[in-house]
Amino acid sequence: MPKQLGILAVVTMMAGMLLIGDGASAQQNDGSSTPTVAEQITDSTTNAPDVIDFRTLSAEERTNMPPLMERYVLDELKSLRTEMQGMRAELLREVVNRQLEAIDKAISYSSNTVTYFFYFVAAVGALLTMLGWQSLRELKSSVRNLANTELQRLSQEFEGRLTSLENELLLKSKLINEHQHEIERTQTIHALWLQANQLSNPRSKIETYDKILELAPGDPEVMAYKADAALQLGDRDWALSLCNRLLAEAPENANGYYQRACANAGLGFKEAALADLQRAVNLSESMRQPAWNEEEFEPLRDLPEFTDILGERKDLPPAE
Repeated sequence: MPKQLGILAVVTMMAGMLLIGDGASAQQNDGSSTPTVAEQITDSTTNAPDVIDFRTLSAEERTNMPPLMERYVLDELKSLRTEMQGMRAELLREVVNRQLEAIDKAISYSSNTVTYFFYFVAAVGALLTMLGWQSLRELKSSVRNLANTELQRLSQEFEGRLTSLENELLLKSKLINEHQHEIERTQTIHALWLQANQLSNPRSKIETYDKILELAPGDPEVMAYKADAALQLGDRDWALSLCNRLLAEAPENANGYYQRACANAGLGFKEAALADLQRAVNLSESMRQPAWNEEEFEPLRDLPEFTDILGERKDLPPAE
C-alpha cells in the first residue's frame, strides 16, 4: 500500500508540471498580442500635427477691413485654435491613462487567474492522492476546460473595454474634425471679406458677398453690405428687399435700418426713410456723420425732421 501511494504521488507531480507549462504558454501568448505602452504612446505622438503659428502680424500684413470686424474674426480664430489644442492634449492624456489602466487591470486579472489555477491544481492533487478514484486524463481535461472558460471571459471583458474606449475616441475625433472645418470656414470668410474690400465694382462685390452668405447664411453684416452694393448699382427695390430680410432676422441692426432708409429715400418714401434713419441713429450714434454725406438722402436735407434727427452738422465730431 505505501508503494502504491508513492507511485500515485509521483504521477500527480508530473501532471502538475504539465498543467503549469500549459498555463505559462497561454499567458505568454496572451501577453505577446498586447502592444506595449511605449509603442502606443509613440504611435499617438508620431501623428501629432505641427504647432500652429501664433506670431503677431506686422502693420504691413494687417488688412484694411474695419477694426472691430477684424478683431472679431481674429478672436474667433484664436479661440478655436486654443480650444482645439486643449482638446488634443486632453485626448492624448486620456488615451494614455485609459490604456495604462486597461493594461494594469489585465495584468492583475492574469496574475489572479494563475494564482487560483495553482491553488486549484494543489487541491485536486491532494484530493486525488487521498481518494485515488479520478484519472489523470479526466483531471487534465477538467482543468483545461476551466482555464479556457476563465480566459475567454477575461478576453471578452477586455474586448468590451477596448470597444468602449474606441467609440469614445471616435467621438472626440469627430469633434476635432468639426472644429477644424469651422476654422477653415472662418479663414475662407475672412479672405472673402478682404477680397470684397479691395473691389471697386459693385457687381463684383455682390458676387463676393454671395459667396460669404453660402458659408454664413443670413449673416446681418453681409446682408447690409450687399444692400449697400445694390444701392450703388441703383437697384433700390432690391436693396429694400435685402434690408427687410435682414431686419426680420436681426431687428436691432443699425446698419440695416440705415441702408433701408437710403433705399426708401431714393424711392421717394420720405416718411419711411426718416423713421428708419431715426431708428438707426438711436441704435448707433456713429450713423450721424455718414448720413450728412449720403447721396441717397439728398431729397431729405431740406426737411427740418432730417436736421432734428442728425443734429447740426457743425456739432458732429469729425469723421474717422
